[in-house]
Amino acid sequence: MFNFTEFLKVALPTVAGLLPFVMALVTYWGKLGVSGKWQLLSSMATGLVLGGFFMYIQVFPKTLVEWASVGFVGLVLGLSASGVYEIAKDVTVKAFRRTVG
Repeated sequence: MFNFTEFLKVALPTVAGLLPFVMALVTYWGKLGVSGKWQLLSSMATGLVLGGFFMYIQVFPKTLVEWASVGFVGLVLGLSASGVYEIAKDVTVKAFRRTVG
């Protein structure tokens, strides 16, 4: 049986702890030349891989439901990283336009 409370006890610290690391990696990918939609995709992929990996280490899934929880945390981390990237980009562009324009 899937225990949602236990899932949250593992998932929330994983997402909160890895999000800055994923964002740092996405910034690094950008410095290597990844830009635009590819950088957004790289943030999703990085979040999926790291989030899924760290959840796998903590849960050691045996059932389909446990595997789904591993994938879900990876998806949440990837979407969070993508969203933070897009918000930061929009805020930076707006601030630049106000300053220059």
